[in-house]
Amino acid sequence: MNGKYELVQWTRAILLILLSLITAVSIALFIVVNISPLFLTFPHNSMGVSPHKLRLDYLRVIKYLQLPWINTLKLNYLPIAHSATHHFADVKQLIVANEVIMIGAVPLLIYGLKKQKRQNQLWRLLLPFQVLFILLVFSGFMGITNFDAYFIKFHHLFFNNMDWVFNPRTSPIILLMPESFFTLLFSLWLLITLLILLIIWGWIKWKLRIFFSKT
Repeated sequence: MNGKYELVQWTRAILLILLSLITAVSIALFIVVNISPLFLTFPHNSMGVSPHKLRLDYLRVIKYLQLPWINTLKLNYLPIAHSATHHFADVKQLIVANEVIMIGAVPLLIYGLKKQKRQNQLWRLLLPFQVLFILLVFSGFMGITNFDAYFIKFHHLFFNNMDWVFNPRTSPIILLMPESFFTLLFSLWLLITLLILLIIWGWIKWKLRIFFSKT
């Protein structure tokens, strides 16, 4: 009976750790998508379009990607090829799915952490959290140092076509997003993900400290 109880409790703890990771990843992605306009690169030759207008077109892309009720991507100042609009439609599915996951994961995580606290089981999360953090730091460092290879693998994994290979002449908006742009966004996403996990881990440590101070 005790062995079964331990198995159930550790299973719940591991699932809660995975939920914490999903929550952190989805929130970080949402934040990075929305702050990405701050890090745009404006090329010297961009078909005679001013940086202000280029930024407006990029903001239209961000708005299209995040709002489910916008079905058509239309840029006011830059041309865009059909293959590029098709790729943005594929990306939109991932971004909207992430928003749905985020909305569902946050309350589930809060409920799960509070339940663990009520049952005095928060201590089970400490070691798995540390392991998760170390693995995430290591894999994130590998991703940054080999970003080009990881970037290509990511696209082959999530997209079943080559529409993500933009032609700058027919879809010049890609000139705003060189590899350094995506590398920076990935680094920010990793940093924010780790920060959120640290906040959760800190809350757990704080609650355990309060609990043990009362016993």
